[in-house]
Amino acid sequence: MIGLSCHSRNYGPGTPDEIFAFIKRLGYEYIDVDSVGTIRQDDVIENPKKQAQLVQELTAKYDLRLAEYFLGTVAVDGISVNNSQPDTVLRGKMLDNFARICDYAQMAGFRSIMGSAGALHKELGYERSFDNAANTLREMVAMAAAHGISFHVEPSRASLLNVPSQAMLMAQTVEGLKYTLDFLHFQVNGYDQQETMELLNYTGHMHARQAAVGWPKCPFEHGEIDFDAIIKRLRGLRWQGIIAMEFWNGPEEEAAGMNPVEQTLLMRYHLKGLIKKYEC
Repeated sequence: MIGLSCHSRNYGPGTPDEIFAFIKRLGYEYIDVDSVGTIRQDDVIENPKKQAQLVQELTAKYDLRLAEYFLGTVAVDGISVNNSQPDTVLRGKMLDNFARICDYAQMAGFRSIMGSAGALHKELGYERSFDNAANTLREMVAMAAAHGISFHVEPSRASLLNVPSQAMLMAQTVEGLKYTLDFLHFQVNGYDQQETMELLNYTGHMHARQAAVGWPKCPFEHGEIDFDAIIKRLRGLRWQGIIAMEFWNGPEEEAAGMNPVEQTLLMRYHLKGLIKKYEC
């Protein structure tokens, strides 16, 4: 079964209680929890048990189910440490913090954690940056699995995996690695959707929002991503993951008067119709 979730960052700042309450009022069953403005990564690292209890209380209070902890890059002493970082000591400290985040995710009841895919270090070059990231991701996959959690990364425009073929290579290099796949990152740069869809074989979670070539986060009605083809393929794969509505306003969206609630609800109802269309 394909489930539908809502990203906790979508609708602006608020207390965790306010955010969970609003997402429940919008009719969602699942929630993706952000590590910047909802349940902060620093607080999790400091006291995993306390933050897990908070999340459990909120899910019980609002009858929501946890999907993914949206982590991104792990920090050491408040500074983000990229997975392709050449300093092995620093990467080791980062992995220690990641272990605490896994403790939190396991105690809270998350299905998965989404981390960073790694970035290019120009002084190393692409291949060494890729190899460093692969070695780190291998450890993170194993660590999460030991906690009974799936570990995902998002191939994005800003990461090492900004080309579908490179994302495919990383998935084949790091056994057990899964993706939180967002077609926006490839659609905006004009990659053929059929090429991106090959990554569905390695996808454990998804983000849904519309985009067009050269226009990230465009209004739903102008979008070029073919979600009908995506849901049809997922059904063929007997996929059992969660698709999270992800749309928050940046300065451009704010200036254009775009409404995140409208955009996420349009996408949700569109996906609901497609899921029903391709029910087995």
